[in-house]
Amino acid sequence: MRRYSMLDLLRALAATLVLLTHVAFWTGADHLDVSGPLLARGDAGVAVFFAISAFLLLRPFLRAGLAGRPRPDLRRYAVRRAARILPAYWVALAAVLAVAALAPVRTGGVGSPVDIALHVVVLQGYSGHSYQSFSQTWSLTTEVTFYVLVPVIGTALGRLAQRPRRVWPVLGGALLLGLVAQGASAAWTGVDPHSGAGVLATSVLGHAGWFAAGAALAVLSETGSIAVSTTAGRWLDFARTNPGVVVLGAALLYLLAATPLAGPVDLQSPTPAQAVVKELLYTAIAGLLVLAATSPVRGAVARAAAGSPAARWLGDASYPVFLWHVLALQVVYLVTSRGLFTGAFTTTLVAVTALSVVVARMSVSLVERPVLARAHQRTRSAAAEDTVPAGTR
Repeated sequence: MRRYSMLDLLRALAATLVLLTHVAFWTGADHLDVSGPLLARGDAGVAVFFAISAFLLLRPFLRAGLAGRPRPDLRRYAVRRAARILPAYWVALAAVLAVAALAPVRTGGVGSPVDIALHVVVLQGYSGHSYQSFSQTWSLTTEVTFYVLVPVIGTALGRLAQRPRRVWPVLGGALLLGLVAQGASAAWTGVDPHSGAGVLATSVLGHAGWFAAGAALAVLSETGSIAVSTTAGRWLDFARTNPGVVVLGAALLYLLAATPLAGPVDLQSPTPAQAVVKELLYTAIAGLLVLAATSPVRGAVARAAAGSPAARWLGDASYPVFLWHVLALQVVYLVTSRGLFTGAFTTTLVAVTALSVVVARMSVSLVERPVLARAHQRTRSAAAEDTVPAGTR
């Protein structure tokens, strides 16, 4: 299967955005007048990750459905997904538990056996509770749930895409369902802040739009046509040949998301309308960035950057940076005896980034690449078109 080299850089950007928003939160920089809201909206990187996953993982099943062939081997798919996500995750979880045990007062401790068990099987997102230094991994619960659904969703979309006009209402319905879930979650939380309704907002259902954005681009990639109207087709052709303009559009939407239209940037609950606007903006941002990253690379400089070993490494390091950066934050705060919402943003960012990158390098070299190589060797198939890219997440 074709490798989209620009997706490596996009994954690195998504991880950087998530890192920035957590550093801003811990240092209190998200309360600054101008830069604070921009830093706080770095959680849009999660939407980008979800859209990339949908784009890459659905395509083999879409292709099979379009051609009327049996779907790709599920054992190979499951083994490779598990190899990509779980070993590095378990190593990071072990470190989180070790730090929690060493500093129980500052970290909240290791919790109950149920808490540990839920984290081991990546189901903590459904409990609404996570370790302070692993709070970002709610998104892994959502992604793993999506992985389970991929064979069914991909095959069904492939059959629908045999007549492309049928597939767009379905994807639009998925987006609408996600927006309704966000509004309902915000309304429910407003009535009872302790109801746990936030779990709905972070679930696959709540973020169905983010996955739908990647799924729509996967359909376009496999069918080669939007098949709705000539005007829509011309706009798509323009976007594919002008990725810089598409990125600029995503940047403008990001600026809009940093306004009160998308709700508060702190821990206050948004109104239903704000929750819906934020979800819609993040969906559009993710969709536009993935569209730009999967368009033909133009220009010698862009091609050199996209195809460089550095870009490939940055893409590979995005997952371990995502896993480790909040623990790095916690360690920095423990070592310096700082309290939450204190400290200089810039110096904290430098320290956390450096520590995260060092650990990511070790994770990629010692854990992820060896495990992935073994998984691919054991599940190698002659049907190269059914291979799921190892670069997801």
